[in-house]
Amino acid sequence: MLRNKIFKVRRAALVATLVALVALVVAILVACPAVNPGPGASPRYLCENGTPVEGTTDTAGQTRCASCNLLYRLDGTTDAVGRSCGQVAIGEATRIGLVTEFGVGEGTPSGLAAIDSTLYMVGLDADFLYTLNIDPDDSTPDGRAMQVGGLSAGFGVDERGPTGLAAIGTTLYMVGVVNDVLYTLNIDSTDSTDDGRAIQVGNTPAGFGLGEISPTGLAAINSTLYMVGQTANALYTLNIDPDDGTADDGRAMQVGSATNFGVGEDQVNSLGAIGTTLYMAGERNEVLYTLNTTNGMATQVGLANQFGANEGSPTGLTAIGDTLYMVGSTRDALHALRYQ
Repeated sequence: MLRNKIFKVRRAALVATLVALVALVVAILVACPAVNPGPGASPRYLCENGTPVEGTTDTAGQTRCASCNLLYRLDGTTDAVGRSCGQVAIGEATRIGLVTEFGVGEGTPSGLAAIDSTLYMVGLDADFLYTLNIDPDDSTPDGRAMQVGGLSAGFGVDERGPTGLAAIGTTLYMVGVVNDVLYTLNIDSTDSTDDGRAIQVGNTPAGFGLGEISPTGLAAINSTLYMVGQTANALYTLNIDPDDGTADDGRAMQVGSATNFGVGEDQVNSLGAIGTTLYMAGERNEVLYTLNTTNGMATQVGLANQFGANEGSPTGLTAIGDTLYMVGSTRDALHALRYQ
């Protein structure tokens, strides 16, 4: 009888252990779901929207679901099962690719924009327009830059201080701190204008009509172009409608009257948007913000200092779909940012 009792106790303990193991595996799969891709293939991870995507893993063991902005950090990673797994915190960044200085010696990225699925960047070291590779399935390393066109430094107008980049439709806009005016950048290889060449928008004199001589970021929501600048540490809209009968094209109008965006951020360096939400990052506080487009007040997103990636100098933000991208001049690399 005692032997039967011992057997029953052991069997109950074994069942309890198996149940606990199954629960652990289920918990891991829920936190970081994996789809078996078959022998010899890279693991695939399910995003929040259920879309399977290839995991892109760097030497830090970080895997990014690019299609839905769901970021995972994996501990040693060939499969999610049996590994520790958790989402990257809101406001944290995940590096994309391992190239240094974007593979072209550009150590001071200074503006980021996207048209469809193409990511554009400008930088202060070379003063060129680039595209950045973000296709994990091609033969080019992720995060590597390629110059657009063959112009010498300065975008054809001797603008050697590009600091902001944004797109509305297929039009690419840029601002810089040398001439303090708004430009479009040519990216149409079928026309007669050099690719990468800048053309001033309107005749507004330097300073955007408001004395803003330190523009540091551009972004667009629908057809509205926004700019931030360090002269007033303020948010602006920029006039780009030649038919509206108002002030010259390229002229700025301040949004609200917030001082340092209401958060003490007096070194804002980047601006981006997803849908109707405006995002900002600065060098003083080294965190991600949303910006109110009515009063210019900032609200911090998450608690990650230096974006959880030792990036103390964010210099460009933009989005493709639901993925928010960032570049910075501390790490000289491309990142994806978790913002929700």
